[in-house]
Amino acid sequence: MRTGRVAALFAAFAALGAGCGSPQRPPAAGLPVVVLSSHEAPAWVRLLRAAGFAAREGTLGDLLGRTGGVVPADAALSGSDRSKLVRWVARGGRLATAQDQVIAALGIVRAAAASVAGVRMKLLAGTAQWTQPIDVRALGGAKLTALATSAPGARIVMAAERSGRGEVVALAVDPVGGGRAGYELLPDAAALVGEALQAPAGPKAQAAEIFVDPGGLRAAERDPARIAALLAQAGARVAEIAAWNYDFTDPAADYDYASLIRALHARGILAYAWLEPPFVTLRLWQDHPECREKTETGRDARVGWRSLIALEDPACFALATQSWSRVLTRYLWDGVNVAELYFEPLADGARSYTPFSASALAEFGRPPASDPSGFARFRTRLATRLNRDVLDFVATLPHATRLGRELTVIDDTLDPVMGRAVGSDVAALATIATRAGASLVVEDPHSTWTDGPLRYDTLGPHVASLMPPEASLIDVNVVPRYGAKPTSQMTGSELALALDSATASTGRLGLYSLGTLSPGDIAALPGATAGSTSTTDLGIYGRWTVKVTAPTAADARLDVDGIPWPAAGGVALVPPGNHVLHWASGPPRGPGLVAFTGQIGTARAGARSLDFSYETHPDGLAVVTQRPTSVRIDGAPAQLDSVADPGGGYVVRLPAGKHLARLGF
Repeated sequence: MRTGRVAALFAAFAALGAGCGSPQRPPAAGLPVVVLSSHEAPAWVRLLRAAGFAAREGTLGDLLGRTGGVVPADAALSGSDRSKLVRWVARGGRLATAQDQVIAALGIVRAAAASVAGVRMKLLAGTAQWTQPIDVRALGGAKLTALATSAPGARIVMAAERSGRGEVVALAVDPVGGGRAGYELLPDAAALVGEALQAPAGPKAQAAEIFVDPGGLRAAERDPARIAALLAQAGARVAEIAAWNYDFTDPAADYDYASLIRALHARGILAYAWLEPPFVTLRLWQDHPECREKTETGRDARVGWRSLIALEDPACFALATQSWSRVLTRYLWDGVNVAELYFEPLADGARSYTPFSASALAEFGRPPASDPSGFARFRTRLATRLNRDVLDFVATLPHATRLGRELTVIDDTLDPVMGRAVGSDVAALATIATRAGASLVVEDPHSTWTDGPLRYDTLGPHVASLMPPEASLIDVNVVPRYGAKPTSQMTGSELALALDSATASTGRLGLYSLGTLSPGDIAALPGATAGSTSTTDLGIYGRWTVKVTAPTAADARLDVDGIPWPAAGGVALVPPGNHVLHWASGPPRGPGLVAFTGQIGTARAGARSLDFSYETHPDGLAVVTQRPTSVRIDGAPAQLDSVADPGGGYVVRLPAGKHLARLGF
């Protein structure tokens, strides 16, 4: 990670004169990769940070003082500058570039231009089809290791080559040229460049709220320990668990929620019950046909995978709450997400248009066909009221005070066609969520899916404006990737940039769903959700708590702004703000704080204690590296609730709110 060591700074400053006749000192370990300043440089920096690497923009002198750097295609370089780069690579530097002149100066030959419409890449399953063909001068040379080739044709579009003691990654097309974000032509370029440059790891965040439907997974994938391990690898803060896989005629078919929640808690992950009203359970639908919602054609409303209940009928609403009470009180949930409580749109046809139950028609008071616009307004008011009623029900549960609450909605301002069609009034729903102390989870607007992953740069600030600070987030759908077949999923740099963009405004995001993420994307997720945290030579600057990594394996001690910090195993949590990180060798000062589901304020390491301030709701789960023997909250002794983490360390439950915790060991 970044280092604040004085020696590192002297090494960086000394390197400014590298290539100018002065002796070059060895570059300091752990400093961010430098992207040479240019118009395209910010796109490269963002791309690398979203891919989980430490990177910053800088001068040629900065770059020559590192072990790795990027020269964008539009960087202004003289012949002398290019010569310095060639000598730097020969001495051991690692360079990635799409600039034709630098590629030529490094001795890599180019073929005549030929049309390319897609590529195969080292990390990519299948072919990435481009939206339109581009004339590309393929790379050539016996020493090249191909990283991307045209499909068809197998011309080399991206390659690595040893050069002296160094290495070059040459790109025959500019991934961020022409206003591109970096994923459109070479979807895995950032991961390959960061790996080849041996770029230091960037910060990581525990920011994702990942939706999981165990009933939708294959039998081999439903094991609670497996699900918890994958979510831990993904840096999940919350697991949104489908809470309708119960009450089956055969109790053996009920999902083992107790084991899954235990497994999640042991990994430091909060477990939320994900409800999907008007759907409740298949059992309620089967046993109470009188409660089945009706469509405009009069048929029972089974739409998509949901069998809908007429919650506007008081008797049916009571049955629904009785059913939900069974699943919500039987298990140790940390929160409840009331998701997608809206009505089916007319756009899907009269066979799906709801609600037309006897209760809904009686409440409207006249034939809907006689007043379609009035019925549309009625649907919106009814959907708003039902969201309020379900949140009010959650507030009556015996353990309601310790439950986090969320409302997942469609924003009728971001997606006016769909929002109005399903009866969503986001302003009214935001008011209801605020009143209930719930977060507002805004669904990824379907109408913007073709706008690319950086659409959240615009959507995020709007979502953040709907609610009090840190009480809103975007629910990202893993939708079809850019320029690909509709059945393929967003992955690689496209997904990483989407996660970075969606997290930047609110510090967390929803993600639908675990079942659509590849193993590589799961591993990359914690780095992508921390992409908005800036890496500097001195430390970091960001708005959210992140996990940082020591620059070398020998560095086990950390000071943050001069404070002895609880680091261990080369990792530590750092709070929001602008911080100087000073890593040093030697044994850890004491137990380390390595994960937390809330936000930390400050911390201090002791030989047999660990102090930190925090804010969290609901209860927070902290992961520490040693088994605690006591806990004090705001100076008063408190009950210790801890469990061993299968991934290493121990998970401690801490009470909701703003507090100062002291753990004794």
